[in-house]
Amino acid sequence: MTPPQSGADGTPRPAAIFVNEGAGSAHSTRVRSAVALARRALDADLHVTATRDRDELRAFMDDRLGPYGTVVMVGGDGSLGVAYNAVADRDDVTLGYIPAGFGNATAHLLKLPRHPAALAGVLVAGEARPIDLVSVNGRLALFARAGWDAQVARRYAAGGAQRMRGWATAVAASLPDLGRRHRVRVVADGETIHEGLMILTVASTTPFYGRGLLVNPGARPDAGQLTARIYPGPAPRMAAEAGRWASRRPPIAQGVTATRLTISSLTSRPIPVQADGDHIGEAEEWQLEVRPAAVRLIGKW
Repeated sequence: MTPPQSGADGTPRPAAIFVNEGAGSAHSTRVRSAVALARRALDADLHVTATRDRDELRAFMDDRLGPYGTVVMVGGDGSLGVAYNAVADRDDVTLGYIPAGFGNATAHLLKLPRHPAALAGVLVAGEARPIDLVSVNGRLALFARAGWDAQVARRYAAGGAQRMRGWATAVAASLPDLGRRHRVRVVADGETIHEGLMILTVASTTPFYGRGLLVNPGARPDAGQLTARIYPGPAPRMAAEAGRWASRRPPIAQGVTATRLTISSLTSRPIPVQADGDHIGEAEEWQLEVRPAAVRLIGKW
């Protein structure tokens, strides 16, 4: 399947590359080369901004998206998440991705090559498919995580998102939180699947998390369902699960498929949530549901 090349009147529709230089590796030689090659091959317009504010990035895109049939986002998973929401449900727009963040979870799902010429070749080939996303209280994302990981994401952003050093610092600062597990009820399609302590709950349409960690095996972007996993802890068990993610062995926690998930605090303590790597807030209850075929995404399918 290739991206649409013309509008309803047969007029060719242009392409655009949106670069968020607020992303960690947007200035690297590799990313700059991929952008230049893709821009030349697609004859694309270039729009550049530098922000870590998702609302600011969304406004920047909304003001410029109008004429384009192919849109390539250059940034991290969070920037791509903004693009999901900007182009959602528009069958006339195909979305491409040049990874320029720290985690780049989506690059693993799409099997994107690192070499600039090969990556540009994937974008030019334009093999696109509709993918399912997770709606988190109305915000679309490829993956969402409730609990401890969202605290890490918040500290990572607050510390300036300084790649591996920043991530290690955020993880170290969040270690005491592992001993303060949330008490929650998780309901999938009307059935309670967990009631009790929780360190982390994952819901996604991709098996991968940042750095290629296999956090949610079985999740698919074309199944019309999200896959959820509850990691109850305690800390030593969570550490063992993290080791399994890194070695790409299936976690002990079992996956559950559903179209709708509700995560509710059983105390007055709010639950933090992150979506596509960005901390999005804290609340006593979160509603997550699948949005089938929400965007058309280019990859090596």
